[in-house]
Amino acid sequence: MTERIDDDDDVLSVLYHALRTARRRHVIQFLRERGTQATTRDLARSIASEEEDVPERQATGEPYRNAYNALSRTHLPALSQAGIIIYDSERQTVLPGANFQLAVHLMDTNALIVDLVSSLIRDLKRESTSDPQSPIE
Repeated sequence: MTERIDDDDDVLSVLYHALRTARRRHVIQFLRERGTQATTRDLARSIASEEEDVPERQATGEPYRNAYNALSRTHLPALSQAGIIIYDSERQTVLPGANFQLAVHLMDTNALIVDLVSSLIRDLKRESTSDPQSPIE
């Protein structure tokens, strides 16, 4: 069951905490790209595929089991607690929750910021190679 979060700062803290791991962000991206419902099996196979750099149909064995167990025991309950997804642990199904779109926007915004900062760092490094007295290494 999803707990109600009243304070805006608490909402952001809970959402950022829920989004801190790559597997949780993968769940959100999966739901965003492939539709509104997924099974834990589909999610585990997709995660194992990405982590092992193999096609989804080859994402089996220990990597798949590891992803499946981590999802069902840790990641999906955490996303559900944050209201990002609705997780039915008996049916092993996942649907977008009340805070799903907010989580998507946070992920998009953070991706833009990371890209911008990375670009700035690359530019500063290029400038520092042309200016030997520049402090950036």
